[in-house]
Amino acid sequence: MKKSILAIALLGISTLGFSQRSEIRDAEDAIEDQNYKEALAELDLAKTELADEKDKWVIRYHLAKAKVHGSMASAQSGDEMMENLNTALESVDKVLELESDNEEALNYQIQVRQTMVQSAIDSQNEGNFDTAEKLLYKTYQLNNNDTVMLYYAASAAVNGQLYETALKHYNALLEMNFDGSTTQYIAINKETGEEEIFESKNMRDIAVKTAEFTEPAQKKTPRLTGEIAKNVSLIYIQQDQPDKALVAIEKAKEENPDDISIMQAEADLYYKLGKIDKYDEVMKEVVKMDPENPSLYYNLGVASEQLGDKESAKEYYLKAIELNPEMVNAYINLAAITLSEERDLVEQMNKLGNSRADNKKYQELNEKKKQFYIDALPYLEKATELDPTNLDALQTKLNIYYQLGKNEKAKELKNKIDSIRE
Repeated sequence: MKKSILAIALLGISTLGFSQRSEIRDAEDAIEDQNYKEALAELDLAKTELADEKDKWVIRYHLAKAKVHGSMASAQSGDEMMENLNTALESVDKVLELESDNEEALNYQIQVRQTMVQSAIDSQNEGNFDTAEKLLYKTYQLNNNDTVMLYYAASAAVNGQLYETALKHYNALLEMNFDGSTTQYIAINKETGEEEIFESKNMRDIAVKTAEFTEPAQKKTPRLTGEIAKNVSLIYIQQDQPDKALVAIEKAKEENPDDISIMQAEADLYYKLGKIDKYDEVMKEVVKMDPENPSLYYNLGVASEQLGDKESAKEYYLKAIELNPEMVNAYINLAAITLSEERDLVEQMNKLGNSRADNKKYQELNEKKKQFYIDALPYLEKATELDPTNLDALQTKLNIYYQLGKNEKAKELKNKIDSIRE
């Protein structure tokens, strides 16, 4: 009698397991057919009989659950997508708790991670920075060694004006001495003569062996420490906390005293605070460290103008053009500095009377005024050559044509301006 009772008990256990297996198989088939509603229903049925112990069917259940929720998330957005992604990742974690080296779970985790990154890119392109930040931060949490994902999450938060979240991420990056610099493996394409970047050293070396690429090399990308310090300081300024902004810059400088990007960030901070004299002081140090950078000279020119030092501003703009002859704004600013001298002359002319001496003085001043127009014109000519639709430059040039009596050129230019405005 005892044997019969035992046999009945074993039969019951076997039947229960078979039902569970059938539902999990049906769920897997439904996932293959992209019938996710049916797959979820089958998994719900299997869940009621699911054992907690390590068993291949328990593992298959959690894998199927991960895949159905991951697949659903890939076609969704917003909170719905995040909810399904979280469920998918939790299910993968359960598999790995039971079997840490489960290859299918590890591969699917990578696949989900790739889906999250692509979804984050799509969300940013759509202006949904909140979702992008959540996805990128979640991606970082899956692999804490991939700190660049935390940096991207911070950037998404800044773009979405989620300043507190951005600060949290940036401060975490600074604490771990993240600099964002990476090694790029490069070689020259023989056919195009252009430098190309490869995903890895191995891929670069293989390409060179084909004889289609030459001059293999590697280079470091610029450090991101300065940009982080700059963004942290700008967030503090946005929050009306300039003292904290300056502390953030100083801390970054202590850790990276020779980082030119941090010095640039410091200069930008002073500029934002309206401390143009300090901006000018720091920028001059920056120029010493990078004397062939035309943008630095241009920025110094702008600062010098604001400080009322027109002569220095002109020298800086000319240096910027020497290094980069296509810097349109430098030409425009040079023209503006030259024409700014006209105002004083006009004021003097307006104060003169009708005496012979006054009339003579008027003519002398008028000739000087014309000379300013003549001196400014070449800068405007070059600016409009480089940027033919710059209406401000074109209009100023038109006014000079009228002042200098170049009526034919003025007529032709006016027609061009009118056609651009249409």
